[in-house]
Amino acid sequence: MFAIYVLIFCNIRSKRKNTSNLCAESGHERKCAIATNKYERMMLNQAVFVCGAMEIQIICFNYLSKLAIKLAGKEVAISVNILTNCLVIFTASVLPTANLIFVKRFRKRVKQAFVELLFKIKTAKTMSTVVPIIAPITVKKTHQIS
Repeated sequence: MFAIYVLIFCNIRSKRKNTSNLCAESGHERKCAIATNKYERMMLNQAVFVCGAMEIQIICFNYLSKLAIKLAGKEVAISVNILTNCLVIFTASVLPTANLIFVKRFRKRVKQAFVELLFKIKTAKTMSTVVPIIAPITVKKTHQIS
């Protein structure tokens, strides 16, 4: 995973060089350089966040159970396995969380999806509470003649 982030970072660096050359020609060098620096920082923060969580998972998955069983005995094996499973779930949630924190476009899309969902819920709720008004039916009373 970290190797993929290194490749992405190298791609950003090459784009930065191309962008800085174009900005220097057009006279917008400072503004473009600031935007690219911010993007690089965000990408590095995201890489550290995701790869750090993955390293913690690998260490815990490979060594925690063995170490705990050596120190405390077989009684803690179930507890350690539960903890390891919780760490796997945590690691699976790290990438979407990192995207939500670091990627502005992702935040906007999530916000838009929530607004649309709330609108659909509100519309469905108002549709179900509206009762159609039916005109009263008049019934003629008839008497039997005997």
